[in-house]
Amino acid sequence: MQKTVTTLTNKETLPSQTIVEGNDQPQLIIRILREPLLHFLVLGALLFGLYFWVGSPSIASTSSAKKIDVSAPVIESLQGTWELQWGRKPTLQQLEKLVDNYVHDEILYQEALALGLDNKDIIVRRRLIQKMQFLVEDVAGIKEPSDEELQSYLDDHADRYTIPGRFSFNQVYFSRELHGDSSDTDAQNLLTQLQNNTVQTPPRGDRSMLPTIYTLASAQTLNNTFGGTLAREMAEVTEKGWQGPFHSAYGSHLVNVTQIEPGHPGTLTEVRKSVRLDYLRDKKQKQDELFYQKLRDRYTVSIDEDALNQEFQKEDT
Repeated sequence: MQKTVTTLTNKETLPSQTIVEGNDQPQLIIRILREPLLHFLVLGALLFGLYFWVGSPSIASTSSAKKIDVSAPVIESLQGTWELQWGRKPTLQQLEKLVDNYVHDEILYQEALALGLDNKDIIVRRRLIQKMQFLVEDVAGIKEPSDEELQSYLDDHADRYTIPGRFSFNQVYFSRELHGDSSDTDAQNLLTQLQNNTVQTPPRGDRSMLPTIYTLASAQTLNNTFGGTLAREMAEVTEKGWQGPFHSAYGSHLVNVTQIEPGHPGTLTEVRKSVRLDYLRDKKQKQDELFYQKLRDRYTVSIDEDALNQEFQKEDT
């Protein structure tokens, strides 16, 4: 339907203008065609298609097509991976599907390489570095250390393997929640009475979920139960009897030490597992560094010192 609109200007009659309602579609199409993003997408698609169907060496012609060889080792590897995952051998149909998936992935992989999608990709770079490190470990395996080697390593690093003392004691707990800032003072007052034997009945302390009696508790046990502060404070204890107050996240504690097992340098029998792990770790680190240095000698590395200094100065400012 057409609608005629007539407007008068300076008392003159202008020619009628024809407006077509409900017909804005051509204008919308024009706006879409003018969008820069559309131009970019179309150009990208044309370039990719041109490369893919004309310039790509992998599919330029049937005679130059790449070959994918699904050899016996590949099939054996596919089957072995399936067995590890499912605990049984695949059926013939499942094995054929595994081969199809392998061919599918290999084609995409080869085409991705042809397009250079691996260039300057940080994830690919990290993965290749990791695989190189694994390769070094496989080629230059570290043999299992002898007792003599472990003992020598232990002697050189004896301070790492000192076994802390252990204590048997019972504790009296002063809750910070109940005593507030006076928990330490209340504990000290009771300690004085206990040391002077002026307390007739054994003190019970405030109720809590914490055990009251510990038998040869290690520093690790004290740390896990009370936190590092009390464990460090009790490490200095050298005498039996009532002592304290010691401190934890819960409040203050008096302890009646009944048995002390002093700390001592660990023997190989006591710390063999830790010594072995540390020995192998250090050995691997030295071996990796030696291998890297041999590779490093093959390269001439040029560093732009001016750019380096400029970046350093940017951080300072």
